[in-house]
Amino acid sequence: MEDYALLADLHTGPLVSREGSIDWLCFPRFDSPAVFCALLGDEDNGRWKLSAVDGEVVSRRYVPDTFILETEWKTPTGRVLVTDFLPPSDDHADLVRRVECLEGTVEIEHDLRIRFDYGRITPWVRRVDLGSHSNGDDCAHMGDSPSEPHPVGTRHVPHDGDGAGETTSSGGEAGDGTQDGGTAAEGRTSHWYRNFRQRVRHAAHEARSGETDGKGLLAVAGPDALLLTGPQLEPYQLGRDGEDVEVEHGEAHGPGADIRVLEGLRRGHRGTFRLDAGEQLDWVLTWSESYRELLVPADPERAQRATHAFWTDWASAVDCDGEYHEVVKRSLLVLRALTHSETGGIVAAPTASLPEDFGGARNWDYRYTWLRDAALTITTLVQRGHEHGALLWRDWLLRAVAGNPDQLKILYGVDGRRNIIESELDHLSGYEDSRPVRIGNGAEDQYQADVAGEVMMALATLRDAGQEENDYSWGLQCNLMSFCELHMDTPDNGIWEMRGEPHFFTHGRVMMWTAFNEGLRAVREHGLAGDVERWTRLRDELHREIWEKGYDEELGIFTQTYDNREVDASLLQLPQTGFIAPDHPAMLRTVERIERDLQEEHGQLRRYRTAGGEQSMDGLSGDEYPFVICTFWLVEQYARSGRLDDAAELLRTTAGFASDLGLFSEQYDVARGRLAGNFPQAFSHLGLIRAVDALTAARHSETGRP
Repeated sequence: MEDYALLADLHTGPLVSREGSIDWLCFPRFDSPAVFCALLGDEDNGRWKLSAVDGEVVSRRYVPDTFILETEWKTPTGRVLVTDFLPPSDDHADLVRRVECLEGTVEIEHDLRIRFDYGRITPWVRRVDLGSHSNGDDCAHMGDSPSEPHPVGTRHVPHDGDGAGETTSSGGEAGDGTQDGGTAAEGRTSHWYRNFRQRVRHAAHEARSGETDGKGLLAVAGPDALLLTGPQLEPYQLGRDGEDVEVEHGEAHGPGADIRVLEGLRRGHRGTFRLDAGEQLDWVLTWSESYRELLVPADPERAQRATHAFWTDWASAVDCDGEYHEVVKRSLLVLRALTHSETGGIVAAPTASLPEDFGGARNWDYRYTWLRDAALTITTLVQRGHEHGALLWRDWLLRAVAGNPDQLKILYGVDGRRNIIESELDHLSGYEDSRPVRIGNGAEDQYQADVAGEVMMALATLRDAGQEENDYSWGLQCNLMSFCELHMDTPDNGIWEMRGEPHFFTHGRVMMWTAFNEGLRAVREHGLAGDVERWTRLRDELHREIWEKGYDEELGIFTQTYDNREVDASLLQLPQTGFIAPDHPAMLRTVERIERDLQEEHGQLRRYRTAGGEQSMDGLSGDEYPFVICTFWLVEQYARSGRLDDAAELLRTTAGFASDLGLFSEQYDVARGRLAGNFPQAFSHLGLIRAVDALTAARHSETGRP
């Protein structure tokens, strides 16, 4: 998966292979069903490959500070540049592919196989006349005929660049999120949010200005429609032997096809196009709801300029210098890319079921918003001065967790929905035969004791940065502490979402302590109202309990759970909460045991010990690879406890495991030099940023620099 590049529009995150195949695309949102799913199966589960005939890729890169991907191909007769990107927009979903011949003559080959619903549905496909539409018209008016009924309804989306015509249920401005009588902090939040929404809308408007005239290829199935515009591709069908098959009975790709003839056929659209030096061709794939009128595709030239301006504008606010400035900036961009611009939900990764163990069963869907992952992401962004994204997430959080404290979930859909039901897709072979392929995530129903503390820390970071609380946000935090109180005697599944028996995980109990500690600090330092006596009692009870049951006096170390003597990489987070100093003797001995039991020969760290072919404590068989964020946590611990040389060496090694585009997955197979797990992973990228910041701060402290 290190060969894949991420594209981003703040709504979804397709992956493009080095060879030019888009093998994963969920339209219109991260957690929507995939329309290209070859990543988890084969090409007939959906892909869009664009490549140079007889060519090889000689370079690829992101245009600096963007997610515009440039791939250069070289052939015996010339060179060609392929540019792939998604224009940011809140009401359009486009994927743009541009091809420019740089030298000589080059033939470009397309293979497009649209498969809705994770490769389960082959759509009807037909050519459509888009008619002519100009600046300000967001709908493609198709030419109807009696013999070709219109597959979609009618819609006109006002789009004048400033949000005119957009409303919310409260009657305020779109995306405002405020009500009459809001606080000054709410006003500042909504002011930034309106400006951000305007930037997104402006980028979308700029991408669609101008004239469009021509034909398109329309694929329809169920609620989804995809429109391809650009030089036309031709339909084909292949038999089981891979040879072309002629279909005489009806149109093979649309209504009237003979199901007896089509059985077993692989169908798609393809085309070969010759370009001479200086010539350029563009294709745009646009998603729409099938029961509404098609939206006008982006104008490729304008869309590229608008996309470039959008990302570089955001990146210009990133303050990065030093040895790791490029990988830190890319990591911040990834965290931004994984944040949904409308809802504020932050996904753990844009992919599902990429394996933690190649060929094994440890395959999970990460296209949702975990409170923990999002909270740690927000803490990192705020510490880097990006408070605006944190405010958007705080609004998402208030909506998502609304209700009784005992109904708190550990993960939600991008829009805050619950009931993320886990299921298996038996028709998919899995990435490198890793099965089952899962969508949804059953961990939603787990109790994980650490979550409330991590959310409290994130909101405290935002508060310390000068953002005022409102009645709702502080009320939420009081509810989180009530949630902890309700579960004082409840074992949990831990930060790693173990699917075995629940335990009292030491890390989780420390995070519960943290929740109360941050609540008390909010009262003491920020003047917020709270039940100080009760929270103090509960915090102190947890403190005594952790030292009595989570600390092994004989070994002199903290343990993974209250009922075993194992260690766990999550224990490296204890100093980050203020529970214990990083150079406390008990912490240093715990680090020594973690190094002995969990660190492999190249310095990389596993989360915990697994049992190989037998069922482990986590309820699963098989192994996994070192966990990237755990190694970055160790870098932090080294830096904060005075082991600066060790921190620098381990950081240098681990940062080198990013792909050539600066992307990290969840885990890393050091022996084979391979990324593993879902990709790219927010956890890993925020871990790198924190590790760099910790080492930088330690060096400055050592030299006396501010």
